[in-house]
Order: sequence, then structure tokens, then C-alpha cells
Amino acid sequence: MSTSVVSEEKLKFRMPGRLQTICLALIGVGLALTVVLALGLAPHWTLGGEHAASEHAAEHGATAAEHSGGEHEAGAWNPRFFFAIHLAALVAIPLGLGGIFFVAVNHLAGAAWNVTVRRVAENYWWFLPVPLLLIAIVLFGGGMDSVFSHWVHAPATDELIQKKSWWLNRPTFELRNVIIVLLWILFGFLFWKQSTSQDADGRISRTRLMAKLGGGFLVFFGLSYSISGWDLSMSTYPHWFSTIWAVYIFAGMALTLYASLVLWVWYLKKNGYYGDALNENHFHDLGKFMFGHTIFWTYIAVSQYMLIYYGHIPEETVWYQYRLTGGWYYVTLLLVLTRFVAPFFLLVRREPKRDYNYMKRVAILVLFGQVLDMFWILYPVLHHDGGVPVLLAELGPLLIVGGSFVLIIGKMLERHALIPQKDPRLEECLHFHQ
Repeated sequence: MSTSVVSEEKLKFRMPGRLQTICLALIGVGLALTVVLALGLAPHWTLGGEHAASEHAAEHGATAAEHSGGEHEAGAWNPRFFFAIHLAALVAIPLGLGGIFFVAVNHLAGAAWNVTVRRVAENYWWFLPVPLLLIAIVLFGGGMDSVFSHWVHAPATDELIQKKSWWLNRPTFELRNVIIVLLWILFGFLFWKQSTSQDADGRISRTRLMAKLGGGFLVFFGLSYSISGWDLSMSTYPHWFSTIWAVYIFAGMALTLYASLVLWVWYLKKNGYYGDALNENHFHDLGKFMFGHTIFWTYIAVSQYMLIYYGHIPEETVWYQYRLTGGWYYVTLLLVLTRFVAPFFLLVRREPKRDYNYMKRVAILVLFGQVLDMFWILYPVLHHDGGVPVLLAELGPLLIVGGSFVLIIGKMLERHALIPQKDPRLEECLHFHQ
């Protein structure tokens, strides 16, 4: 079988107007909710905890000038708004970055099975300006005083924070986190440019160049994504630390990557694209990677918990104490259910992983698990009295992320064929069976 037997029509994507309208509606509703949140007009409810909902509402108030945690200093403007923006950024980064990682690791490994899937992932980098904008709002729009208040406003008597000040200081923190995303965008562009140019000239040297580029990117990825994880999530509570935090964050990114690819492949196959160029054998591999990383995430999460449990150091155990108290205890149970128990048993059998509609539902569950995980990491910093906030207006930035991701990737997929038609490993990919 060769690409000549696949109709050109099945490889040329045209984003339906209905899907574009849905994306724009999500973005519009998301923007409206975000404005309501920014103006302090959104109602505030919490489940469980030591404080009643009315007390919380009073604490956060219309101006929300002072945070209820006690350790947050006055002067922070509307912490709910910035926490919602930051949550959206933590969800958006793995979506954009995961595609570059997928392209790089498969070029470096010389893998053939994924060639027909790869074009979707090659376009993920176009989405990275969205998380960059969200990060910029937090870093330069006044959100540092809310999201990172534990070290931004740490008293001079806090020796632990003072010893970390060479790393946790505003100028270098802001600079490195912007530069890191810009370099991710640069790597994504280089992979995309080489691959789409190969569609025209068929030069095999471009594949060799992308393998070398993949090696360089993976070294940078290991360092930069670790730094990003320490900065954007772990430093929201800087007295706490974990030596395997970067691996934990990576496991979540991998699950987001494979779940999003499953949804794109499901949508494209459902609408008649790809033909025989992508079949259940390729789809099965996406399911296997999702299953494998479900176990990997669980292994890292349990290892982190057990190391801290046995170490019994107050600065470390308090992080879990917040998440096992009041309403957060039930969020933790839900996280275990959506991150491990349900995906493990849903993906353990072979045949379901070859079923497009079945895998679509599992992928949605996995993406929900990623959002819940980031919420579980971030929001106890704002609500560590045990009360779990009911996020209604806070859904606004998440809707913007979801709508813009589908819209941007869909529009970019229109620019080139859905598969790299002159990739030297394409024939091997077309004959891939398992």
C-alpha cells in the first residue's frame, strides 16, 4: 500500500463551520466569565472546610484585596482571577508542549508507527502563545502577589525562603519562564517547518536533521520543563519541595498528549479523513501509551507520597495535610479514581484500545483527570482550610483554553496534508500491524 491509494481528499482537512462556531462560542463564554471574575462579581461558594461560605465570600470580597490564608499579604488584587488564569496556564502548557515532545522523541527513536499521526502533533506548537499569554497575565499583570505570594511577600525572618531567594526572585523568575516558552515555540516551529517543507521536496536529509534536532530538544526539554514545573506549580507553596516533582508533572503532560491525539484521530476518522493511512493498529498504540503513562503517573505519585510519609518532615507533610483535610480529602479520592483506577481498568484490555468511540470517552476522562490534578495542586494554596471552591466563573479561562486549542490546531491542519507524504518511513508506517 502506498499513499497513492489514499485519496487526496481524505488527507486535506477542512475545518467545518459548525466546529469553528462551537470553538468561538466556548471562547466567547470563557471571556465573559473571565471578565465577571476579574471584576469580582462572581459568587463564591465552598464545600466543606472550617469556614462557612459566607465567611469566605467576605474574606475574598468584591475587591479581594487580602487573601484568607493569612500568609498572603494585603495588596494582592483579586486572587481568584489570577488563580483561575494560572490554572488555565497549567492545563494549557502540556497541550502545546506535548506535541513537540512527541515529534522529537519519535524522530530521535526513528519510529515509523506514528508517521501518519505525527502531523497533528507537529501543529501543537501553534497553541503555545496562548499559555504564554496566560503566564504573562499572571507574571506582569499583578498575579505574582496572589499566586506566588508565599515567597514574593515572605518576611525577612523566613530563613528557608531567604535561602531560596537566589532562585525565587521576581526578575529572574519572570525572565526565565517567558524565555523557556519562547524557546519551546522556536523548537516547535523548526520541526513543523522541516516536516512541511519535506512534503514539497522529499529530501531525506530533513529527516536526519529532525533526528538531531530531536536529541537537542529533548535535552532542553528535560531541563526547561523541570524548571517550569518547579516555578509555576511547586513554588506556589515554596516551603514544600519534592525531588521527583518534575517527573510527576511530566507524567501528566504525557497523558494529556496521548489523550488529545486520541480525540483528534477519533474526530478525523469519524469525518472520513485518513482512509487506510491510519487504522486501528496506529490507534492501538496511542491507547497503549496512554495506559503505560497512567501506570507511570501512579508510580510517581505513590513514590512521592510514601517518601514524604516515611520522611515525616513537617515542611513536606503539610502539603499533603492540606489535601487530606475537609473537602480536599474527597477531591484526592476523586483524583485517584480518575488518574488511576478508572483509566487502568478501562485500558487494560486490548480490544477496547482499538475502538475509536470507546477510546474517545476514555480520553475525555484522562483530560478531566489532568484538569483535576492541576486544580488539586494549585487551589489548596488559596483554600487550605479544607474548603473546596466551587468553580463556576473560574471555568472561563479553561473554556478559552479548550476552544482556542481546537480552533488553532484545526485551522493549522488545513494548511498541509494530514500526513507527511514524503517521509521516508511512511511506507513502513502504512504496513504497520500488531
